[in-house]
Amino acid sequence: MLDLDKIVVIGVSHENLSLLEREEFMRTRPKYIIEKLYKEKEINAYINLSTCLRTEFYIELNSNISIDEIQKLFSVKMLVKTGIEAIEYLFKVSCGFYSVIKGEDQILAQVKSSHSEALENEHSSKFLNIIFNKAIELGKKFRTKSMIAHNALSLEAISLKFIKNKFPHIEDKNIFILGIGELAQDILTLLSKEQLKNIYITNRTYHKAEQIKKQFEMVNIVDYKEKYKEMFEADVIISATSAPHIVVEYDKFVPKMKEDKDYLFIDLAVPRDVDERLANFKNIEIYNLDDIWKVYNEHSMNRDKLLEDYSYLIDEQMEKLIKSLDYYKENTL
Repeated sequence: MLDLDKIVVIGVSHENLSLLEREEFMRTRPKYIIEKLYKEKEINAYINLSTCLRTEFYIELNSNISIDEIQKLFSVKMLVKTGIEAIEYLFKVSCGFYSVIKGEDQILAQVKSSHSEALENEHSSKFLNIIFNKAIELGKKFRTKSMIAHNALSLEAISLKFIKNKFPHIEDKNIFILGIGELAQDILTLLSKEQLKNIYITNRTYHKAEQIKKQFEMVNIVDYKEKYKEMFEADVIISATSAPHIVVEYDKFVPKMKEDKDYLFIDLAVPRDVDERLANFKNIEIYNLDDIWKVYNEHSMNRDKLLEDYSYLIDEQMEKLIKSLDYYKENTL
């Protein structure tokens, strides 16, 4: 059998670091560090699973560097698992064990996407491919059998509930979205079902915004350079960019904001997009990822029981994985 101890996972998530600590971690450019190790052949391969709540690297080691040496390249305390423990962790991640909303579907899509990205950019390996394919297969089977994701609340659904708590009648509100990544598109999908007409989007790359316009005809595109002008008129500003710096700056927003207007900022970015000093104004409310998760409190006990009841599927998949690796070894040596 191939050496399972070569497989390690390192990273951070909402479970082991606060939002502030995760922001500091992202500013160290962790992906650049791991990519450098790969290009210098210090590691055989890696797959980066990055979401708004976790940044993890699944790595195939070689003899050139140890996991302890990799850890020393980072300044924060990270999750570290090796061998079978690392693979079981990936399996549980794929099934939604470690999601804030247990068993939610989005993490499985993100595991698929991270694997596809690694294949496209040629930094995966046959070893990692087998493991990730088994994790994705398990994630699908787990949800089908347990039905844990039935009526699940996603991050975007929670965000919409949060907006409605603030503005019960959102049909007459102006909603402005900064960034048009996967999360922003998921939010747009939900907003489109609300039959809203006053939705505005902006992105640093204009033609990408035009592509989104083709999918969501109801949106209005705002040139990125004009974003503050539209923000002043908005009731809800949702920010979900991948920028490593503040996008909504205090000194640019405050001078022209309307003092008789209430503003609701929902900052879904890591690092955060919105200058937190804006919350000092009575007419401005800012909520970030940690705040939004606090509204989630239903179905948790039932979901925990489902995780326990169907955890045997993980053991079964681990047995299948070992058989696959044995077969791979027999047919490649």
